[in-house]
Amino acid sequence: MERIITTQTQFVRHEASEQQRKVAEANARAYMAAHLRTHEPKSKKEAQDVIALKKKLPRYIAVETPKDQRSVPGTKKDVMIWDTQSESLVGNNVYDVANVPAVGATAKFDTYSAQYVGNGL
Repeated sequence: MERIITTQTQFVRHEASEQQRKVAEANARAYMAAHLRTHEPKSKKEAQDVIALKKKLPRYIAVETPKDQRSVPGTKKDVMIWDTQSESLVGNNVYDVANVPAVGATAKFDTYSAQYVGNGL
């Protein structure tokens, strides 16, 4: 039996810079590659395996992105939310997080419950 604990994370939200978007997307894609062994499936069986693995991923993940001059003092990490099903960032918001959740923990960012994966590796 798997137990999921969701924590309410305190954060400040602001718009992402182009650099923050690029880094967050790269980190999210690294996470996806590590968990889906992304390569061109050579058979129907391999394609089905990738689809099955994708269904086991959380819907949303919180990935790190670099802090910038807009990050509030006391920010430990900046994160963005990635949708694992559409394989894209959710919106253009960066969340300045003062209390970083443990890797693998689920935290609430606005209306999204996202699993914190750090830098994606």
